[in-house]
Amino acid sequence: MDNTSAVMTTGSGRVTVIGAGNDLLKDEGIGVHVVKTMEGLKLPEDVVLVIGGVSGIDMLEHFESSDRVIIVDAVDAGDTPGAVYRFGPEQVGVLVDEHKTSLHQVDLFDTIKMARFLGHCPETVIIGVQPHDISWGTEPTTVLVSRIPEIIQVVMGEIGVLESSDQC
Repeated sequence: MDNTSAVMTTGSGRVTVIGAGNDLLKDEGIGVHVVKTMEGLKLPEDVVLVIGGVSGIDMLEHFESSDRVIIVDAVDAGDTPGAVYRFGPEQVGVLVDEHKTSLHQVDLFDTIKMARFLGHCPETVIIGVQPHDISWGTEPTTVLVSRIPEIIQVVMGEIGVLESSDQC
């Protein structure tokens, strides 16, 4: 059996936007804050917003039921706070730890790998935001709060820009 016949897609056109990160650590929770802000917007019916937080394995169902997944998360690339990046999971695949001893250690990148292993390969893009401060606190810094409208515009662009392709 060739690999393309094993790839499952929902055919629903569903786009899931996952806000990832720990919202107890200021800018580390930027993905969560972006998705919470987007909840007040009028979005196409096929767009689902998910507060993923730090639950990796719990996000598997969204990879199974979506044709496209957009993840918003803090990414420390050593750049200016608030810098926004766009990349695919294959560009950070080397960071995935292969030696998990518990499902509590499964992060979002592991979940992407699991979904692909199971044949669920939605197009996936990560919108990363350079944090300024990841110390304890439930609100992002003013630097990142001021960037939320721009981050939302990037996500909205991705909702309209993503094209179907085989991600496995």
